[in-house]
Amino acid sequence: MAFAGRPNAAVLNKLDAVTKKPGNEKCAECGAPDPEWASTNLGVFVCIDCSGIHRRLGVHISQIKSMKLDDKSWTADMVENLDSVGNLAANEQWAKHVPLAYKRPRPDERPDSVLREQWIRAKYERKEFLSENHPDYLSGHRSGLLYKKGKGRNEWKPRWFVMNQKEGSLSYFKSRSSDKPLGVIQLRQANACFAHNVTGHPNSLQIISPDGPGADGKTRNLFVYSEAGRDIVEWIVAIRHARLCLLKVTAGDMLTRDFTRAGYLDKTGPTVSNGWRRRWFVLDGRRLRYYGSPLDPFELNDIGIGTIANGYAVHDEITDRRRTAPQYGITLVTPERSFYLNSNSLEDYKSWLSALQELIDTPIEVTSITM
Repeated sequence: MAFAGRPNAAVLNKLDAVTKKPGNEKCAECGAPDPEWASTNLGVFVCIDCSGIHRRLGVHISQIKSMKLDDKSWTADMVENLDSVGNLAANEQWAKHVPLAYKRPRPDERPDSVLREQWIRAKYERKEFLSENHPDYLSGHRSGLLYKKGKGRNEWKPRWFVMNQKEGSLSYFKSRSSDKPLGVIQLRQANACFAHNVTGHPNSLQIISPDGPGADGKTRNLFVYSEAGRDIVEWIVAIRHARLCLLKVTAGDMLTRDFTRAGYLDKTGPTVSNGWRRRWFVLDGRRLRYYGSPLDPFELNDIGIGTIANGYAVHDEITDRRRTAPQYGITLVTPERSFYLNSNSLEDYKSWLSALQELIDTPIEVTSITM
């Protein structure tokens, strides 16, 4: 990048060279490539999504600047600090003692993700990772008020939740004073992920359990939200830490998992006379489940996905010539039957095809998450 002719050309050329140093080529918070923003006092390079959160921290914590939009106001002292610190050294300080169970943001995290914001606030505002002192959410016990999705479409009821690592359970009660739980989830088999995209609440979780209350052989979905972003992040970290201790795994990504894909697809039944119906599909590990709507507690069907050697295949069209897909057809072949699907978006169609094909091409291994 050339800055000839600009009053601070030497400063900008030095800044450009600093961005190429190891570690600085990715966002210090989420790992997104080619960050174009920097915190001049903290000495880190960040992406545009994380820069907004840095700005909300206040200039007393982080002084954020764009390397493109603010190029005229860069000074030699700012660049010198970035050169002397940089992402690697900064994270060695600010993220030195991140618990293994702490869920970190990824580059594809939503810009308004509660995890992204709470990760940055935990690092620089609350300074949680500077020492080895264990925060309360790693104590093995957590209780508090969460709002749980009820049977009605917009029905959310306050419930008192209690997590007990020793018993390996997550229980919820009608109120804090209740003696008998309304439901108990076994943490060894549970999974949890953020659910703002389906609940509409930014601080929400989806807790998935094959033995949840009323499951009767199906997988139970429990949707909850908190009024505070910090609270809901600490809940998922507490669940992950409990599973870490219960399962005795050694990698943080084994504790909970996000869905590979989730979204609407049209589906038709096994007979030609069946019409197309819109369903909410979730690809969770090697399980493809579909629901009547995203907030349904139980799936309509749960399809295990094997490999080519097991008789599984995916085709980029409807292979039954007696049927016609409304737009972009997909055929998923299993040993028992073929499933005929349709996507109304070319982008989604390609993403579903790619995800299913990758799964079918991947040898089956013993899963690291008990479900």
